Amino acid sequence: MSAASRAGTWAETLLTFVQRYPGVHLREIRRRLGIPIGTLDYHLYRLGREGLIAVRFQGGYKCCYPAVSDAEKAPIPEPKKLLLALLRHPVPRALLLELYLDGPASPVGLGEAIAATGPNLAYFLRRLEAMGVVVREGQGSQRSVRLSDPKAIHEVLLQYPPLPESVVDRFVRFWSELHP
Repeated sequence: MSAASRAGTWAETLLTFVQRYPGVHLREIRRRLGIPIGTLDYHLYRLGREGLIAVRFQGGYKCCYPAVSDAEKAPIPEPKKLLLALLRHPVPRALLLELYLDGPASPVGLGEAIAATGPNLAYFLRRLEAMGVVVREGQGSQRSVRLSDPKAIHEVLLQYPPLPESVVDRFVRFWSELHP
């Protein structure tokens, strides 16, 4: 396969992946698709210049969105872009899903439910609260965390598929279930 035809294939593969999984970040695309980082940057730039992909910095990551979403038949609204970017990262996704499925919880309960360390949990809760995605209420042992808009999470979960689990993800989950 020539470099030119492979480049066309990479651009098509990248565009298809971003259309299927909007909000995915650059490192995850590289990991999932195996596209060298320089090539990936080039194709993101080119597809952006052609108006097919939009790249946005979210929480220190380059997140990629299709210019027009198949689910929306229009550009993805900014609040959904924020939620998609968060749902593409393991710890924020675990926090949001835990709160969505089980409702408000204490920070300690959340940390236990998602197996997060105290500092890691505190960091992500501060970020999620600053973004307006979660609300922390109460003081001390009465403190609880809840989603600010569970309906928005519900809509995003219904409209956009999660990234498929990789072999490594499945192995880690399997291993952790064997050794609680």
